[in-house]
Amino acid sequence: MLKRAPDWPAFAATKAIGTAARLKLPRPVVGVAVSAYSRYYGVALDEVDPLSHARGYTSFDEFFTRQLRAGARPIDSGPDAIVSPCDGRLRGIASITGAADRVEAKGHDYTLGELVGDNELAARCLGGEVVTIYLHPRDYHRVHTPVDGRVERVQAIPGRLLPVTDASLRCEPRLFARNERLVHTLETERGPVVVVMVAAFGVGHMTCAYAPVPAHPRVPQTHRLERAVELRRGEELGRFHLGSTVVMLVPPGCRTLESIRVDERSGRAVRLGEPLLTWRGAQA
Repeated sequence: MLKRAPDWPAFAATKAIGTAARLKLPRPVVGVAVSAYSRYYGVALDEVDPLSHARGYTSFDEFFTRQLRAGARPIDSGPDAIVSPCDGRLRGIASITGAADRVEAKGHDYTLGELVGDNELAARCLGGEVVTIYLHPRDYHRVHTPVDGRVERVQAIPGRLLPVTDASLRCEPRLFARNERLVHTLETERGPVVVVMVAAFGVGHMTCAYAPVPAHPRVPQTHRLERAVELRRGEELGRFHLGSTVVMLVPPGCRTLESIRVDERSGRAVRLGEPLLTWRGAQA
């Protein structure tokens, strides 16, 4: 059994935060908290599903994992587009090179095998691209499919619950490969497209949209589906119950769109459904 001794204060605090966020309260009470939070972080309430927002929420977590109104996030329909799986700040797009499948980009230094907990899967992504997106507290916190694909398994990897701020990354470049993770693998005709949800301090838990996966695993778990699930681009993969980071791995044969530029200091705001890469041979 995995010991949590070195991280027990962070784990206990995170569990407490998650429990508080899920606490059922009168809708008017939750409404006050939602209003204050939205003003402080600048949440775009006009993008929220109007019916659920008008009805109100029974917990803060219900608001945090809110559904958006229809059409708030159009999914690019280009046949060769690889879209952003979530809202957030694009921290970088880097090529996956080297025999050791090592990612050495600004603020990051880890191997894909460490990240996804599967060296064979990591090897299949060599020569491709790795995309890192940080979710701000104001953002929509559901994660969706960047491409059409078939899901046969989902992996839950235990780990620490370190903050995922820029300062934390400078202190611990391997952070994404050390924190708790939920790994979604979409099998496509071009190879595997992997979407890794990385937990952090304050993330009560993560949930999977297409399979039951227990929160905060104590040992690595691979949940194989009895029947593969076919997902279309833009369908939901999972949710952060309080937010963190998404790392997307795309196999060889893709390239970053020329229109995508990442600010080295502040990153670049991206939205779910926005095209970030395209398969090679397609028009930019």
